[in-house]
Amino acid sequence: MSLLGLELCDAGILVAASKTAGLLEIDGNRVESPGFALAEKQGLTVGVAAERKAHLYPRQIINQFWDQLNIEPLEQPNPFAQNHAEIAFAHFAHIWQAVKHHGKEMAIAVPSFYTREHLGFILGITQELGIPVKGFIPQAVAAVPERLPEGLLLHLDLHLHRFEVTRLERAEQLSQKDSISAEGKGLSKLFRRWVDAIAEEFVRSTRFDPLHQAATEQELYDRLPGILRQLYRNSDVYFEMTGGSKVYHVTLTRDLFFKKGAPVYEEMRRQVSRFYDRYGKAGDGLVLMLTDRIRRLPGLKDMMAEIENCNILELEPGAGALGLLRFTSPLFERQAGNSSTFMTSRPLPAAGQISNDEPAPDSKGQTPPTHILYRHMAYPITEKPLFIGLQRVEDGTGIQILGQIAGVSRKHCTVQLKGDNAVLNDYSTYGTFVDENQVNGETILLLGQTVRVGTPGETLNLIACLGRETDET
Repeated sequence: MSLLGLELCDAGILVAASKTAGLLEIDGNRVESPGFALAEKQGLTVGVAAERKAHLYPRQIINQFWDQLNIEPLEQPNPFAQNHAEIAFAHFAHIWQAVKHHGKEMAIAVPSFYTREHLGFILGITQELGIPVKGFIPQAVAAVPERLPEGLLLHLDLHLHRFEVTRLERAEQLSQKDSISAEGKGLSKLFRRWVDAIAEEFVRSTRFDPLHQAATEQELYDRLPGILRQLYRNSDVYFEMTGGSKVYHVTLTRDLFFKKGAPVYEEMRRQVSRFYDRYGKAGDGLVLMLTDRIRRLPGLKDMMAEIENCNILELEPGAGALGLLRFTSPLFERQAGNSSTFMTSRPLPAAGQISNDEPAPDSKGQTPPTHILYRHMAYPITEKPLFIGLQRVEDGTGIQILGQIAGVSRKHCTVQLKGDNAVLNDYSTYGTFVDENQVNGETILLLGQTVRVGTPGETLNLIACLGRETDET
């Protein structure tokens, strides 16, 4: 069976394919499609194209159709859609057009707050589009990794207009028990607070107000994900914008973003602690799974780590979509006919998942790699960072990825010598994988390992050439 796994989150829908064992490009060259729609003269624009115009045409943008999936008439109807369900249909059709040649059937991971009525709407949409849907499962259940430590298991995720905390129970099966959904405290609110904070910094430092013009306001929103990626790795970031004939700049700090995000962050921690206090057992810890959407929020992971006996697991991008392929595929294959089922449980994963804080491998006593091999070309590893990504580097100090580029950033990662070790630093949006283990910031590279960028991506190999002098020669 050629199965597609779809993770339905309005902050960014993702699709994984069993044929490629990875995430697919579903919206231009993006592997995620946000829940935005814009009614224009030529028709309904959805996904990334609509998101990039959201603050140019704020009165025409609609971004609550997945959050409020229903057939109630829109307050401002348009010729192309009369309700949220019809807009969701247009968005789903846009995604299906991009992925239909990768699979013949689909399984869907849905938010925990979705009811059977919501699932009925989705089933109607997929039937109208001719998509065979094998079944539905909660995202929190689908995203659980293959091994876990002991303790109370919670899943924390972020949508455009809410966040969700879901409690999972381990008995004969792993199942969803209950969840808390905090409406009005989602990514849209955080982005609004952060954009306002950036504008305030510009006005205070330079008197340039990027919110004065719709174009520069839109630019702020477009560039905000890149700022967040940098603040995930660094305590501050230099940021500049052009206004008229001048260039203005400010320094943005992680502390500023943490302070502005605090009202939402604190509510997240309060709800997580509420579950822990109510269901945690004496002597047991807390296992808190953070989706990729939420783990990169500046300062949030550190705040959650302050909860007593909290073991944080950072999930890979598209963990729900990929999880559907790993464990539900054989279950769906056993189904009779074309029926769709809603599963709230799955087989138990094994115990003993290694923490994200596991130290990097010790390279002492091993021959370090001297070169990294990509498409038959060996690039030397030196003290100067070797950039790997989509961006072309003219002076030869980088590796331009040319093949399967879904999920590859312009400057995806670097490899360089630090002392006696070859070290990789990850700067990407969707992760860098060494021997299929996702890198958390920095890791030491060993001879014979493989580096994967993108999904299914491109592979690079760590090799040693005999021509380089070492202390042993």
